[in-house]
Amino acid sequence: MFLILAILYAVQSFAQVSISPTSLFIDSQRRFETILIMNTSDAPQEVKLTFEFAYPKSDENGNLGLVYDDADEAALHSAADWIRGFPKNFVLEAGQRQVVRITAKAPAKIAPGTYWTRLKTTSSALSAPIGNATEGAIAANINIEFNQITSIFYRQGKLTTGLEIKDLRHELENGQLKVFASVIKSGNSPYLGTMIGKIYDSTGALVKEAKVFVSVYYDGLRRLDVDVTDLPMGSYETEVTFESNRTDIPQSNTISVPPVAIRGKFTKL
Repeated sequence: MFLILAILYAVQSFAQVSISPTSLFIDSQRRFETILIMNTSDAPQEVKLTFEFAYPKSDENGNLGLVYDDADEAALHSAADWIRGFPKNFVLEAGQRQVVRITAKAPAKIAPGTYWTRLKTTSSALSAPIGNATEGAIAANINIEFNQITSIFYRQGKLTTGLEIKDLRHELENGQLKVFASVIKSGNSPYLGTMIGKIYDSTGALVKEAKVFVSVYYDGLRRLDVDVTDLPMGSYETEVTFESNRTDIPQSNTISVPPVAIRGKFTKL
């Protein structure tokens, strides 16, 4: 008898294969690109590729999750049905690499804008043959699967994007400051950029700075966490800026728009 346990992980740092790049951009002039998948473990890995439409959405606490079941938005923005990867199933020996070719065949006369899909790469250790078990013995075969997500964008025609910051609020607990920005997205493409938070003391001196990458597909909250345990008691001013660039995305793939900023205040008691 065999006990099979499948555990799905979404945390890339624990995965047994590495993927580069983590975002891929295709357009009508460049209909194919490649990604590199490498087995970083010491055991053979089975790898499977699938494509699904999804987008990040935040809850009331600013925690991000992927939404997969929005049929209305999929009808407007999904590229999952016309982007393919080859090969889509393969085995990587320890240390081995595989180049995967990503191709796009977009429908004719699609509207200008950005369409996207998520490439889900599922990897698991190659299962040992069942016949290897000792006859009459009870064996446990634990198969752990790791899921990693790569964002794939298809761009058509003139692209526009932008952000408006509607308001700013703060929550301070146990020396950790959470800064929440409510944003409104404009344009026909996601806003891929960086959220920068700066804290100034009563003299106007900069005492803290933090950054986080943001991907804004629809209106919602974005949160920045700052450790302020070492700041003395008192009143502080915050400045939050969104810039349309990210160090993990080449400048040639960014849609440049002017930065937007907002200021707020909090008190550490």
